[in-house]
Amino acid sequence: MNKTAWIILLILWILLGLWLCNKYICNNSVAAPIKTTEKVAPLVTEIDQWTVRDGSAFNFSSPDYISFDKSGFSHLAYTSGLTSKLGSLVTYLKGNPDRGVTVTGRYGEEETNSSILPTLGLARANDIKTWMQSQGVGAGQIEIADLLIPNPKWENNKLVYGADFSFGALANNDDRLAQIKDRLLGKPITLYFGVNQDQINLTAQQRTDFADLNYYLDRVPSANLSIAGHTDNVGNRDYNINLSQQRSVFVRDYLQTNGGISSNRMNTNGYGPDKPVVSNATNEGKAKNRRVEVTLN
Repeated sequence: MNKTAWIILLILWILLGLWLCNKYICNNSVAAPIKTTEKVAPLVTEIDQWTVRDGSAFNFSSPDYISFDKSGFSHLAYTSGLTSKLGSLVTYLKGNPDRGVTVTGRYGEEETNSSILPTLGLARANDIKTWMQSQGVGAGQIEIADLLIPNPKWENNKLVYGADFSFGALANNDDRLAQIKDRLLGKPITLYFGVNQDQINLTAQQRTDFADLNYYLDRVPSANLSIAGHTDNVGNRDYNINLSQQRSVFVRDYLQTNGGISSNRMNTNGYGPDKPVVSNATNEGKAKNRRVEVTLN
């Protein structure tokens, strides 16, 4: 074979090598980092078996999951098999107080959140946390998180796979507790009401505040909330005293139902028009005086 033929074969060999590298071995593409402010699950098909595991120390598998109605944050009744599995989880945590668990509530973007917490996922995790505490698991062992699911599995408007568990060493929460105390202790969260109204519309900041209050109350047994109702000066004073008391009770019940805060950690009072924060001489002033103040003590 002459010299020219060898050169041609060498060039073809090199080109073949480059093609194979580019197709099967090398990866020359560079993707820009994705920036997101919300934790979102990868787009995957839902699994048919739920596995909960803490290394080799504890595990269970179940064909059943913790489920929720669409846009609901109170878990649906557990099946008998799942009740047994979750009971073994409770027993494990009670027997290992140095282990912590993070409950992650899952939710879909088409759902609505009527809880006092920032997301429906956190509200679902908080609901499970409350149940675990009722079974004797220490509040300090339970953290909550949320996960937005792009393709949740629905059956008859029920989220089949509504929560998950992960394990780790017991979290040190001293810094967070100190921050919450510094920010909220003795500083009222003010909720406003219209004339003769008893509905609550929470801001994003108030939802964050109530999430922190919930966290603090769980871990500081001596803490409690004072809930004080107030009105403007329009109408009969006795009527306004009664109305303000009703509003404070309404807020207490709302926080319990929509946030899992125990009613025995909340004290209610109604002051009517006796403690205005501004003059009642204007409609704007009256609106600011129609309020309920929730204060961490």
